[in-house]
Amino acid sequence: MNGRTVVAVLAMVVAASSCAANRGTQLADELNERLRDVDGIQRVEVGGNNVLPFAGDASGTIILEDGISAARAGEIAEILAPYVSGKSPDYELNLRIDRVDLQVSPSEESNASGLWLLDEVRQRTDLHGALIAYGSGPQACLVEAEASADPVTVYDGLVTLRSRTSGCESAGVLVRHGGDQSVTDAAESWEHLDTLPTAVSMTEALAGLGEIRDRLDVASYSIGPGELVLEMSRGEDVVAADELASRTPGQQVSISGGKVSAWNRDVPAAELVLDLAELPSVGSVRSDDLGLQVGGVDVEDVVAAYAVVAPRPEAAALRRISLSGTAGAERYRVAGPPDLVAERVAAAPLLAAYAPFTVTDDDFSVTVAIDQVPDMVAVVKPLAGRGTLVTVRDDQGRIVTFRGAGGKIEVSEAERRKDDKILLDAIWKAWRG
Repeated sequence: MNGRTVVAVLAMVVAASSCAANRGTQLADELNERLRDVDGIQRVEVGGNNVLPFAGDASGTIILEDGISAARAGEIAEILAPYVSGKSPDYELNLRIDRVDLQVSPSEESNASGLWLLDEVRQRTDLHGALIAYGSGPQACLVEAEASADPVTVYDGLVTLRSRTSGCESAGVLVRHGGDQSVTDAAESWEHLDTLPTAVSMTEALAGLGEIRDRLDVASYSIGPGELVLEMSRGEDVVAADELASRTPGQQVSISGGKVSAWNRDVPAAELVLDLAELPSVGSVRSDDLGLQVGGVDVEDVVAAYAVVAPRPEAAALRRISLSGTAGAERYRVAGPPDLVAERVAAAPLLAAYAPFTVTDDDFSVTVAIDQVPDMVAVVKPLAGRGTLVTVRDDQGRIVTFRGAGGKIEVSEAERRKDDKILLDAIWKAWRG
């Protein structure tokens, strides 16, 4: 074998290896070639997913011509069905007619039912787009749509179509309208189409939502089996919405509006949340299993805001209380369990000179000019119990982290060797008094 032959053989081996290494791209190219001259196809958008060397798959959409007959669409689906067959198919393909996609199934029966449903769905004028999918195996299909009109009305129409479609009787329907309204009858969300959810009746729940929307100004909502999430345009409607929602049994409700976030009657300190929301100095209030979070409070108002919290019996049972907001042009946050947070709140107006600052159980940090260090230490030292980790940043970019140890501080050897020695020495001197 001469040198030229060896080079040619090596080139062929390299080319073959390269092709096999990018298996997803190879699969996509094969399908694109197969569909190149198929009548009724307007465009093929299929690409390869080269997950690992020598491993990959292909996915994408085959866009059919507008006005294509159902019979011809079915014939194209038959061409594609072998590509998506098998327990681990190499392809995941959608057929698109107008603005509606159908996930191609290996089942001829599923494709026929899906194409019938697609033809019905695409005639609707209240949709921006939709997806119909059967997943793998003999499971019911799902319909996922983006509505251009009221999503509840669109949902009702799609449920009617679903009930008339063979194999879709127990399908899940999900309708979204923008990013702030959604309706679904699927008890679980679906991430993989081979584990499709089963639909349940939403009649009672949607009737309850309808009553709330009729009586109150609802900014956004998400409703599904056993769950309702509402955002009200006006904070004063939160309680009224909760009262109406409570008439639907077995429904978890989360309502926000105005200053109130994720509220219902069962959250810890529910009435305290409403009282805090009435304060002009408070920007937002939330209560959950983690505790009470009060935001948007100017540091000059933080003591007065906390004075509403402190005497309430329910506050003592909270795991954690947090208050945050602005100190001049900077941010601050103080938080802790009920027995510690009061001292931190009281010190907040004094700490405003060292903002941005944070005083919590796991984050104690302040910002200071070098000539402010003695005054800063006088404020910080009583709050920094033995072992508390404190971080100080100065206006020259120096950073020192230390632990309070009674009348002195403990600093690692690494901290001592840094270029931050000027700041460290100033803190050390002030701390020792």
